[in-house]
Amino acid sequence: MHMKHHRRGGHYPGHIRNTAVAAFEAWLDWRRGDPEPTVEHEVHYEPQTISLSDACRLVWNCTDILPGRLAGELREADLPLRSHTYAAAARAVLADIKSAA
Repeated sequence: MHMKHHRRGGHYPGHIRNTAVAAFEAWLDWRRGDPEPTVEHEVHYEPQTISLSDACRLVWNCTDILPGRLAGELREADLPLRSHTYAAAARAVLADIKSAA
């Protein structure tokens, strides 16, 4: 399944941000060498399973601020965040996933 991301930045719907939070939390638990984790994402109220990479693409331009706890956990895991936005976390997580491949 091809996931598209919003072309413009700004505020994103809660179900998309929830998918991203689940993806970032799955990344924190992921061990390199294991298959890329998946998370659940609703499309037209139907749950679908998508990869972490696809979840990151959903919030590629999202300027919403991450929950403080999650931003702290990502920083503690040495994820190089440029800011505390969903977009910054998505870009850093996707870069990490690509480097592990």
